[in-house]
Amino acid sequence: MLRQVLHRGLRTCFSRLGHFIASHPVFFASAPVLISILLGASFSRYQVEESVEHLLAPQHSLAKIERNLVNSLFPVNRSKHRLYSDLQTPGRYGRVIVTSFQKANMLDQHHTDLILKVMFPLAFFPHKPSRH
Repeated sequence: MLRQVLHRGLRTCFSRLGHFIASHPVFFASAPVLISILLGASFSRYQVEESVEHLLAPQHSLAKIERNLVNSLFPVNRSKHRLYSDLQTPGRYGRVIVTSFQKANMLDQHHTDLILKVMFPLAFFPHKPSRH
């Protein structure tokens, strides 16, 4: 008895739904296409976020604010985004590594003057014009 009532109710409900869909074919043919286009258009904004800090840290955390402040005051050389030839001007270059045997402070005035003599010899020993 209950089964027959449910069967008859479901049959009439789906019969009416079928008649409604058949009487509006344009809407039910175009609605899935429009929904697919709208959902597909959202993938044009899709970006992969590689920064774990951006994903996990709070938006206004103290660490983020301090990092932004340090990056704005002390910019880092972003040379990995440039060609090596853009970083160097034509000419000869050399590197000097300065160390101390006695573990002395290399930033005191005496050592700084010695380092500058190596780097800029003409600043400490001006060139005297030669007489020809």
